[in-house]
Amino acid sequence: MLRRIVLTLMAFVGAFASTGTARALVAIPAGRTVIEVYPGPDALRNALAGASSGDTLNIHAGTYPEHVTVSTTNLTLQSAGDGEVTVDGGCSATTTVDVRAGGTTIRGLRVVGAGRGFSPIEINFWQVATGRVLNSVVENTCGNAEYGINVYLSQTIRVIGNTATGFGDAGIYIGAVTSTQRGPLVIQGNDSFGNVRGIIVENSAGGKIRVTGNDVHDNGVTGIWITNSDGVRVDTNLVQDNSYSGVELDVFSDHNLVRGNTASGHIYDLANDSGNTGNCWLDNAYTTSLGDISC
Repeated sequence: MLRRIVLTLMAFVGAFASTGTARALVAIPAGRTVIEVYPGPDALRNALAGASSGDTLNIHAGTYPEHVTVSTTNLTLQSAGDGEVTVDGGCSATTTVDVRAGGTTIRGLRVVGAGRGFSPIEINFWQVATGRVLNSVVENTCGNAEYGINVYLSQTIRVIGNTATGFGDAGIYIGAVTSTQRGPLVIQGNDSFGNVRGIIVENSAGGKIRVTGNDVHDNGVTGIWITNSDGVRVDTNLVQDNSYSGVELDVFSDHNLVRGNTASGHIYDLANDSGNTGNCWLDNAYTTSLGDISC
């Protein structure tokens, strides 16, 4: 009860500062709570500190000049739908939104401003079993961010319907995934452009990874790069004008399936650096290729 009273007071103060009108918390079934968040000093950080597992942060339009860590399980951070929500690390953060708790959902946010330290990241899922980032935008606004959406040492993460642009390594990066016990890790329906590489899957084998239905275009080197990874399915992606290669499997990647993709505008639309080693290429539309593009 005390936690709810304090949280209600925080919501009142934040709402009054931005609109002059107090807004109450909205209870939803099973004891979960919707926490209305409005722009103000440390608004997201305070809301996260007061949240319990299963709560939703309904984040209203405006810019939130902060970087945050999600350490409570099963939270949803979502746009309230009344305008663009920007979380901006101000180029002083290594990671703008750092997810360290399973079951986190990020929906409809614009996340920018990572620009400090080694390999700055806008949204980072690190050592979590489940999570989702949906219909969000990540953008390199500081000039030195390496990754838009980074999924590392994690399992069943869904990265769906996002836009990633401007990053020094990858718009979407999947690394060191060796198990997906609660279903496949899915990278689907994203628009990744203007990065060095659009999508990277690296050092991953043993789980199920699906890269499907993405629009990957106008990146500096490669559209979709599978490196030192096995058993990845890359299907029905549109891969265009990524300079060197469209879909590329490096020499250490085996037993991957590349099927039904459309690739054009590269030195090599499809590239199998390792020859074959169990990689299967089926029903792709392409003009140029490197290595054994067969099954």
